[in-house]
Amino acid sequence: MLRKKGFLIKTLILTIIILILIIAFNNNSNNSEINKDNFLNKININKSINKDKSFNKSIIYFSRHDGTIGNFKTIGELLNFNVTVISPSYRFQDRPKCFLEDKCKNFVNKICSQYDFVIVSDIIPDSYIFLINECQTKIILEITNRFDVLIDEKNKIDFYEQFGKAIIENKNITVVENNPYEVFYACQNGIFIPNYYLIRPVGFAPDEVLAKKYKISHEEIAIIDRTDQDSGVSSRQLKKYKIKHRILNKDYGGPLVLANYKALIILPYQVSIMKMMENFRYGVVMLIPTEKLFRELSNDFYYEFPEKDLKDVPNGLSNYMEWYNKEFKDLFIYFDSWEELPSIIENTDFSKYKKKEMNYMKKYEEKAINLWAQVLDIIPSKDKISDDQPICDNKIFYNYNISIE
Repeated sequence: MLRKKGFLIKTLILTIIILILIIAFNNNSNNSEINKDNFLNKININKSINKDKSFNKSIIYFSRHDGTIGNFKTIGELLNFNVTVISPSYRFQDRPKCFLEDKCKNFVNKICSQYDFVIVSDIIPDSYIFLINECQTKIILEITNRFDVLIDEKNKIDFYEQFGKAIIENKNITVVENNPYEVFYACQNGIFIPNYYLIRPVGFAPDEVLAKKYKISHEEIAIIDRTDQDSGVSSRQLKKYKIKHRILNKDYGGPLVLANYKALIILPYQVSIMKMMENFRYGVVMLIPTEKLFRELSNDFYYEFPEKDLKDVPNGLSNYMEWYNKEFKDLFIYFDSWEELPSIIENTDFSKYKKKEMNYMKKYEEKAINLWAQVLDIIPSKDKISDDQPICDNKIFYNYNISIE
């Protein structure tokens, strides 16, 4: 009797397990094409928030960069959108495996039929399959890096042609740049982008960073050892002028760590970094060389700054480099020489700059949300930037005919 009872219990447990597996299989079947060959890793980033039932729209967000994912996670939550993130798992230079089958036509059709908006960020070449296949859904290209970054050289011309054509002809495509350089760079490379939005990051740090508490304050100037000029130039000069400082590694812990230092000294190595807006939000005061001093420093062969050609463009640094953009001129502390830096540090009210930065970000958050609301068709568009002709001096374009007078 006991054996029979034990057998029945085991049979019942086995039946339940089989039913669970069948249900799981059916639930995953809808995503079988997405997950085939590890093409994509699907991650739902939404927190438990109250969604506006009258505005039930869904977004699929393609990105490989934690910073852009975190930024749009915040945007999605503030606007009450349902957001799903996909991080492509194939190599940067490659195209997805479905491209060999049907140029990803079935995959694109499936995605575009399931979502109201498709956003591709960070690695814009990941948008290629949406540019060459029909998609009735609105496609948003959020350019946070050079639009052709890491693309295979053998695919570059084809990508330029398809990208340029889609930008002009496909009315479902909207371009967003997160700093002023991206559209200019595209222009320099023969792509005319006539309509676009400029929406910078809102600067929220990841939850795991904010969960930590840092009570110790430091009177030193912080240096993040990221480039040759950080460890080689900044550290050497601060030692020379007997300025108290501490060198932090790249995994320094986030803006709450930096906010406990008197200031952070930065010798710009990119036209823009997302960390800049993050630093503003959490009150990280930044010491920056003036444009004049930056020009001198970056002339050194070992100075890391890939866009040195901007120095030859009229107003190139002030127009396309965030560190010298008039938008932020009152938020940075500029120094024109290493000799004057000790005096600046001694006589500056750093708390005043902390407050200015944080107040700026409160206002900018409202602006950014308003801009995204326009992009996502919540409110009418009124801040789209429109150019009748290219913004750079280029003679060869893939999607614009230059009239010869």
